[in-house]
Amino acid sequence: MTLMQGIYIVGGAALLLVFLSVMVLALTWLERKALARIQMRMGPMRVGFHGALQPIADAMKLVSKEDILPSWADRRVYWLAPLAVFIPAFLLWVTIPVARDVALANLDLGLFYIVAISVLSVMGLVMAGWSSANKYAMLGGLRAAGQLVSYEIPFIMAILAVAMLAQTLNLREIVAAQSTIAYALILPLSLFL
Repeated sequence: MTLMQGIYIVGGAALLLVFLSVMVLALTWLERKALARIQMRMGPMRVGFHGALQPIADAMKLVSKEDILPSWADRRVYWLAPLAVFIPAFLLWVTIPVARDVALANLDLGLFYIVAISVLSVMGLVMAGWSSANKYAMLGGLRAAGQLVSYEIPFIMAILAVAMLAQTLNLREIVAAQSTIAYALILPLSLFL
């Protein structure tokens, strides 16, 4: 790998992280406004024009809050658990083609990579429950992990249908195979799963 390729990968990952962060902020604001409208309220209006800067104010508030760590908790696992949930979620976006030739990585087994990486976040939930040394937190972590694993089965079945139709696991080739007709029209059940 040359220096320019390394700079391209690091720069692309940084841009992807910034894009995802901005999308989370915007969708959080949109969700709060929509829920407020459903409840016949105004929603956040104080920070910025019509509360547009409210997610940034919320993020600053969360960063400045005191982090309470129980004395009996496993400190290293307690701090690693959020990373073990976030990193697989971020790594999923590395192979997803945003445009025709715009993706950080073009893997031949891209669909398999997505299934394998999405299962890794379950480990972070179990770590979070176990590290706090609380039986109820552990039960909650195991319950959430069990739910995520059970959701993987229909997810994998839907992905298998798409892979069989496209006859490839490469995400760019799957997108190219849909140039004539979208698989959402052929496989509507997979779309909703």
